Amino acid sequence: MKILITGATGFLGQYLVRELSSKFESIYILSRNSSFQGLSDLANVQLVKGDITQLEIIEDQKMRDQLLAECDFVLHAAALYDLKACHSDCYLQNVVGTQNTIHFVKKMKKLKAFYYISTIAVGDDQSFFLEEDHLPLRKHFDDFYSETKYLAEIMVRELHSMGAVRIIRPGIIIGDSLTGKMDKTDGPYYFIHAMEKYSTLLKSIPFIPLSFNPRTKIPLIPVDHCARYISLLISRDTGAPELKTYHLVSNEIPTVKEFLIDLNKAFGVKTLYFPVLRNPIHDSLLKLLGIPRELVPFMFSKLSYDKTRTIEELPEIQESTYSTFKSILFGKTL
Repeated sequence: MKILITGATGFLGQYLVRELSSKFESIYILSRNSSFQGLSDLANVQLVKGDITQLEIIEDQKMRDQLLAECDFVLHAAALYDLKACHSDCYLQNVVGTQNTIHFVKKMKKLKAFYYISTIAVGDDQSFFLEEDHLPLRKHFDDFYSETKYLAEIMVRELHSMGAVRIIRPGIIIGDSLTGKMDKTDGPYYFIHAMEKYSTLLKSIPFIPLSFNPRTKIPLIPVDHCARYISLLISRDTGAPELKTYHLVSNEIPTVKEFLIDLNKAFGVKTLYFPVLRNPIHDSLLKLLGIPRELVPFMFSKLSYDKTRTIEELPEIQESTYSTFKSILFGKTL
């Protein structure tokens, strides 16, 4: 069995390759950087020079023909994940890149299944439940990442007549559950870094008004858990010609209120955070703390996530619980 992976040189991508390396004869990883050595210790991994923003994706014609003839799976994980990125950059990577990947996949001779890494950010944060098999009708977005991933998922969902199409919607991917390794500041790490900077000051402040909904759930999943579950889904795939969507979100995910309580415990702070509606004053406070304004809408989301199929086909996901990795997340014993 052979698989082509886009985005394999990224944070999640490298975990995916290592998880899949024992399950495939050959793993082809697409990269614009021909000198990438991050996975060179794996004998069955071959780097393929290419770029998803180019129509043909693969630079070398001979390699392109080989992949079209031999690949059993394609895992499209490449994306620009940055809530602060501009529209043109997000659109090029997330929409055009996916469109080109689909164009390539349609030419494959023996494809068993096409896997697309989407995001739970496609959900409507003003609704209450995101179903696995449903993409809500949305017209308003607070950041270009969510908007372009939504548009890309629309294109992927239209492939259902092609055969086996699988959409993976991970939650907020955090660092390794065992080592804490993380490649960027994202999601909860903005608050952790703010606490590292201001914890001494906060110890003298009894309460702070903060823009958030205390009941909002934070849909976390460690990167190693996410990669393992995607690998398991691929290894169990029978190639059934249908569209399936999976939500990869850990169990016992904390509310914003619970997360802030754990954050205080980790740094020995007793400040109370008084929830208020979003307003310019508190936007300025978040900016002072180094928390981007694009993150604020996620602190008011009403969403919970359907995992019916995910649990049925991937019962192991129930082992991923916030209580087992939160100490690693904070880098403190809770």
